[in-house]
Amino acid sequence: MPLPPSSSAASPARRPPSEAGPTPPATAAPGNDDAVAPRAAAREPADPGREPGTPGAEPGRDAGPDASGGAADARPALSTAGVLPVRHRWPWPGAAPLTSVLVVLTTIAALEMLRASGPLLDGVAVRHGVPWAALTAVVTFGAAALAGPLTWWVGSREAVLLSVCGLAVLRLVVQFPAARGLLTVSAAVAAALIALLLVLRAALGTQDGPAWVARAVALGVAIDLAVRLPLDLWDPVWRGGPIGWSVALLLVLALSGAAWARYRENASVPMPVTAQLAVAGPVLALLGVFLASPAFLASQGGMSQSSAGMWIAGGVLLGIAGLSLPQLPVAGPVAAVALPVVVLALLVSPPLLAGPLTLLALALLPLLLTRAVTLREAGRRRTALLGMTLAGLGCGLGYVAVVLPYQAHYEMPMPVPNAVFPVLGAAAIGWAAWTASPPARPARAVAPLLTAGVLFAMPPLSGALSPAPHPLPTDTADGSYRLLSWNVHYAVDRDAELVPEQILSVVRDSGAHVVVLQEVPRGWPVAGGTDLLAWLENRLDVTAVWAPAADRQFGNVILTSLPVTESHSRSLPRSGGTMGRSYAVAEIELADGLTTRVATTHLQHDDARDTRLVQLGTLLADHREEPFSVLAGDFNAEPGSTEIDTVLDAGFRSAQDEAGDPDAFTAPTHDPAHRIDWVFGSEGADFEEFTVLDSTASDHAPLTVTVIQR
Repeated sequence: MPLPPSSSAASPARRPPSEAGPTPPATAAPGNDDAVAPRAAAREPADPGREPGTPGAEPGRDAGPDASGGAADARPALSTAGVLPVRHRWPWPGAAPLTSVLVVLTTIAALEMLRASGPLLDGVAVRHGVPWAALTAVVTFGAAALAGPLTWWVGSREAVLLSVCGLAVLRLVVQFPAARGLLTVSAAVAAALIALLLVLRAALGTQDGPAWVARAVALGVAIDLAVRLPLDLWDPVWRGGPIGWSVALLLVLALSGAAWARYRENASVPMPVTAQLAVAGPVLALLGVFLASPAFLASQGGMSQSSAGMWIAGGVLLGIAGLSLPQLPVAGPVAAVALPVVVLALLVSPPLLAGPLTLLALALLPLLLTRAVTLREAGRRRTALLGMTLAGLGCGLGYVAVVLPYQAHYEMPMPVPNAVFPVLGAAAIGWAAWTASPPARPARAVAPLLTAGVLFAMPPLSGALSPAPHPLPTDTADGSYRLLSWNVHYAVDRDAELVPEQILSVVRDSGAHVVVLQEVPRGWPVAGGTDLLAWLENRLDVTAVWAPAADRQFGNVILTSLPVTESHSRSLPRSGGTMGRSYAVAEIELADGLTTRVATTHLQHDDARDTRLVQLGTLLADHREEPFSVLAGDFNAEPGSTEIDTVLDAGFRSAQDEAGDPDAFTAPTHDPAHRIDWVFGSEGADFEEFTVLDSTASDHAPLTVTVIQR
């Protein structure tokens, strides 16, 4: 019911349950939203009728009747749950407050900044080791704990405005390549997490807050996907050019504009203290790296990138729609148990099940998020300083706990399989949902569902307008063809920039008929979630022979526009190595009825000679059954080593020694000192014009050679 006119000392009836009770002038009452320090009290008088840190009463809006008997308080009445009712505004009639729009925008920005951090943290690992990269990640993501001190220092409304505008500024800064480094991206990641947590907290202060939080996060995922799919997962932050800058500027303007509009519109929105928002960390990890990653699903399920996008779209739509359906009492506990089981199955199941499992997990996640962020009684007794500090720390470290060991496992093996970590993240979400009180049934909302549906129609339409791919050369007169072999280092250059366009340029400019690549990423976090294989296939009309290695998101590939008559890929023994290795073989038809059998591999790195020899044993056994004409790749072995002598003793010859400069190094490109990339030929294959190309798109140099098949 409408509230009576307020005076300078508001009635306790106006305050949400978490803020009920008298408040001493310079201290926070138990359960009060913000803990007001003496310094803050000195700046502004305590007012038990409003949230500490918010501006004072405004005439005709937040004040009671004036001296002449003016109008009563113009703010809307609080609901029985102690929150402001939803205000209707386009395009969300009868649905979402402006704060939900901010949740959508900050979710988009957070997902992009989290992806941008992957290559930079990998750069730290390459230069200084995995422990230093882990420490950097903990500091960067743990900085989200500053959400608490920021709220305490300036107040909740101002904290939302400052954090979102700070995120907008940093997002614009990192769009400049010269300014995009470890420090600026780390700051942008921390700002994104802080802004997201504070905006989520603000959204919980509105009617049906938990449900709108889940809807808005899902819609942010939908927009992120709708933008990235037409760009072949090359994020605007790396892309640059008119497209990259347009998307970046649009996001920056939307963030700052929505934050300012909300600040001006909502004079005093109650904000619950919500330490349980820490669940946002595992949620972002599962969405960004696994469930809402088209590259991950495409490689995990052996499907096209567009098909992966459709499975993800279906899951997001089901998740949004499910929040408007009647909820059975057992729905929450069942979903809490089901999510980790589904995530585990996704990571270990056959490719055929990857799509349905992803759809199911995405359908469950909004329901669990709605329950997990529902305010607990314990949260009402926390101050904003403590509650939001715990939420920020849990969110940042929760993300790190899922993603970091999962990725670092391939350089520093963990005592358990790396699939355990995303499963634990899913279990943490399930536990948070299980232990929460069931939320009130949310109102039906059609607008988010329709919006997501329209967004997911955009990628297929834009894909239909994309130019047709161009084939590699196919003229192989006299049985000769050009071969390119290259370790592309996830398409990440020395400056930790994602450079798939440079990889494509080298491939095209080389004039190669057959291209063999190693360290090809298909959704790894260290590659920013990019699918390099799909990127190349969408621009080159080629047949691809893919050999997954460490997992299905990393491996070797053979690309050619010539007819492939037979192909296979197999795993190599791990034999004490840090990660699984593989090789791919393709029998390719040349002119005049000739065929060539090309194989590519990538052997274990570091000081692991015995491991490499075991892997070579498997590779050469296959060669003895059906001889390879050419064997190329990254052998991680120098001239004169036991490994190279083993290959030569098997009847192979080195192309670089026969047709190039034997003294030319192949890695690293910024300071060449090693020759570890090789092209070998067996009887019946001759070499001409071997060249070590000059390119900084990877830490390895591309090798090209003309092969004459007899």
